[in-house]
Amino acid sequence: MRRSLVTILALAGTVGLAVATATAAPHTNRLTAAARPSVITFGQATTVSGKLTATNHSGIAVLLAQDPFPYGDGFLPLATATTANNGDYSFHLRPASNTNYRVRAHGLTAFTGVRVHARVTLGVSDSTPSTVQFVRFFGSVGPRFDGRVVLIQRQAPSGGWSTLRRTLLSHTAIGNRSVYSTRMRVPRTANYRARFPTSGPYLTGTSATRTLTVH
Repeated sequence: MRRSLVTILALAGTVGLAVATATAAPHTNRLTAAARPSVITFGQATTVSGKLTATNHSGIAVLLAQDPFPYGDGFLPLATATTANNGDYSFHLRPASNTNYRVRAHGLTAFTGVRVHARVTLGVSDSTPSTVQFVRFFGSVGPRFDGRVVLIQRQAPSGGWSTLRRTLLSHTAIGNRSVYSTRMRVPRTANYRARFPTSGPYLTGTSATRTLTVH
């Protein structure tokens, strides 16, 4: 009787172990990807990074491919990295335009993307002009957009912006950019900015605000 009881308890323990093993959650392989920052200004850098979660996630090759605007032409190989001991990986990039990215590793795929604002600068010949003085507004837009229009805008007391002048961008041999210059009177103290409306490969670009104090 005692031997039978021991046998029954042993079998019960075996059944319990089998049930526990069967109900344990299976290990799930996973690959993540994210661009930080995901919105930049032309010329700035970003990082595409993520993590491979798998039984073996150390020293695994990670393949990065890109599909720039207009998208849909297929992903082209861009770079290769290797996962760290904890499965992390990263790529340091400087996108030339709006771009989607694909990351592949360990048979897994993840996607992310970066959007790029046109870079716009604004300078003035005098930030404290008189009401009868002409002020030169000048700057650049990058990348090169020769022949396109840049807007000179003034901020209203309510906070909104209105366009005072439209001026054409001209060619320059210095850098991947176009330049502009225009002259006008400034009737009152206000904030001014240059704005380059665009779409497609780039997001609309806006310069830093310049305050002109009229005396």
